[in-house]
Amino acid sequence: MARSARHIIHEIYSDVMFELAEDAGLVEQVMDDLGAVAEVMKDEPDFLTLLTLGHVKEDEKAQMIRRVFKGRVNDLTLDFLCVLAKRNRMNFLHGIGDRYQVLLDERKNMHRIEVTLAKEPTGEQVEKIRMDIKEALNAEIKLSVNVDPGIIGGIIIQKGDLVVDNSVRTILSRTVEAIMARSKEKITNQRVDK
Repeated sequence: MARSARHIIHEIYSDVMFELAEDAGLVEQVMDDLGAVAEVMKDEPDFLTLLTLGHVKEDEKAQMIRRVFKGRVNDLTLDFLCVLAKRNRMNFLHGIGDRYQVLLDERKNMHRIEVTLAKEPTGEQVEKIRMDIKEALNAEIKLSVNVDPGIIGGIIIQKGDLVVDNSVRTILSRTVEAIMARSKEKITNQRVDK
């Protein structure tokens, strides 16, 4: 299935689940449940495979979900998982959980920020970056850190589609481009003057 179609499925199911959880006052509990279920599926990939097999009837899949998770997750989450199983959507659970987390973060006015550094930072460095960005945005943030030695140094900060690239690699690239442009302009001017 195309990536965009997967994204649409994640959105539809997570948005509906989030609305139901809000109405029931269980937004946080459902997020915890989805995380716990995702861990079980990660630890037991054969169980997830069984739930996605075409020759297993949808009602049987829902019954398996109920047997495994009844009493471990709230009833709303349990019913949601059964709907996923009956519609052969259990393999979308991870993406649905990720999208649900985004909705929860938005509800809490939590901004997701991704930073890329050239080397693994210490805990203190991560906390300093987090506090600096939090102060700059005047909002709570959820920080994720990536390491890419290819940027040489500096930092790349991304919030959604907005990217601030202060990596050494980019600065060097811009400098080389500027020098090349000036050199070409100088050569062109010299030819015109002759």
